[in-house]
Amino acid sequence: MHCEAFPIKVPRDESSAICTDLCLSSSSKSEAITRKWKRKSRRRRRRRSSRCWLSLYESPWKIAKVLTKSDVGRLNRLLFGADLLEQFMLPVLPAHAQRDAKTGTGTTVSVWDVDTFSMHTLVLKRWASFNTLVLIGSWNLDFVKRRSLKGGDQIGFLWDSSTQCFQFSLLKPLQH
Repeated sequence: MHCEAFPIKVPRDESSAICTDLCLSSSSKSEAITRKWKRKSRRRRRRRSSRCWLSLYESPWKIAKVLTKSDVGRLNRLLFGADLLEQFMLPVLPAHAQRDAKTGTGTTVSVWDVDTFSMHTLVLKRWASFNTLVLIGSWNLDFVKRRSLKGGDQIGFLWDSSTQCFQFSLLKPLQH
């Protein structure tokens, strides 16, 4: 005996009751089970696809910031959260530069603009009033005006150990 719904062959000497448990007597029942199985399968795929995504690489831009109006305004400074700079900027600097940046006297850092292939110098220091680190110096002239940066643009910094300087890039310009 051969069941149409499930390709299972049952020997002839066994009872036909076994086959009725494995087989469906009508094709409509078979179609109903097939539809139910497909629905469950679709749900499982949807659940899996909503939980998982493919990430081809981790972004090298460890310090990323969406510029605010004050970052691109007349104050001539780029203000970061203390946690980002403490975690990614200070550890790569020499000990004397870390000390100078933390005490408020400031330390000079080189910044390579990877988009325009140009080197710039900024000062990294702690602002006591904000209790955070800030990049000052020619930020407004060398970056904001020259690159036409606006509030809402996303920028990124990373440390290049081979050249011992920070790299800068405009990651996402503001879409108007």
